[in-house]
Amino acid sequence: MEPNSESAEPKPAYTGRPSKNDDFKFYDGALNKLLLEKLPSNCIKYGRIDTLALSKATGNARFTIYRWLNEQRLSKNAIRSLLKVSAETDERKKKGKLKKDDLIPFFDLGDDL
Repeated sequence: MEPNSESAEPKPAYTGRPSKNDDFKFYDGALNKLLLEKLPSNCIKYGRIDTLALSKATGNARFTIYRWLNEQRLSKNAIRSLLKVSAETDERKKKGKLKKDDLIPFFDLGDDL
């Protein structure tokens, strides 16, 4: 039997699990830009946020860090942990520390209001 040339489709280059979120804005968001400017250098790797280092520093899971950056929303505990990490910044470095006022625009008030 000869294979039907019409039904034979080329295999896609990537056969892994498809992304669940097509509008993933991890690197484009305002929160990502703010954290790049204000977090200590040990949380930045190759010009991007090192989610593993940030998760260890804040005590949150990596998927939680990704959720913060993708949804552009922070809980009260997230704000506290980011402020704590920023406070540990070496004073000799020129990066500014995060302040509560920087993170307030990202505070999630919830859907209860």
